[in-house]
Amino acid sequence: MKLERISENKIKFSITVEELEQKGLFEQEEWKNSYMWHDLFEDMLEEVQWKFGIEAQMEITVEIESFDEREVCMILTLEADEDYSDWEDIHEEAPAGERHLLVFMEDIEDIISAVKRISDVHWWQQSNGNTGLYFHEGRYYLFIDDLSPEERSLLEAILQEYGEISSMTKHILLEYGRMLIERDADRELLRFF
Repeated sequence: MKLERISENKIKFSITVEELEQKGLFEQEEWKNSYMWHDLFEDMLEEVQWKFGIEAQMEITVEIESFDEREVCMILTLEADEDYSDWEDIHEEAPAGERHLLVFMEDIEDIISAVKRISDVHWWQQSNGNTGLYFHEGRYYLFIDDLSPEERSLLEAILQEYGEISSMTKHILLEYGRMLIERDADRELLRFF
């Protein structure tokens, strides 16, 4: 699921047909189940809240912009008298108190290099941080959980040399991504590479 702000009160969502199938929305008669669509819209609104920092507690209009064999594009319009021009795209900043870090890289070699680099950091060996490795939409994701704010900050600076901080929520990755190594991915990768 990708989203972008296209105007002060409009957000465009692009959802692949594969993602919709994974949610079971195209199975037999399930696409008629309003609860499944409600769950999808809840996920979309959570993404809006996380990425733009707003609570979507207002009337929302949903328009399907396009629908082809690859993806569905929808436009969400927030119907309110408020001014949204000061919304900020905070995809590179985690919400306050976030205890995980999610970084994506195009190549597994970059993941291996990044893992080697963080293993050289002296405090990482004593850290309680857990790493997982996932694959989603052609990218490798290194998920690091149970971090203190200081650890998160330091790892973010190091890992940005190898990849990019992801704006995807951990829930989306855990639901749609393919898990390659669930726990201690850094140690497992170092063991083989």
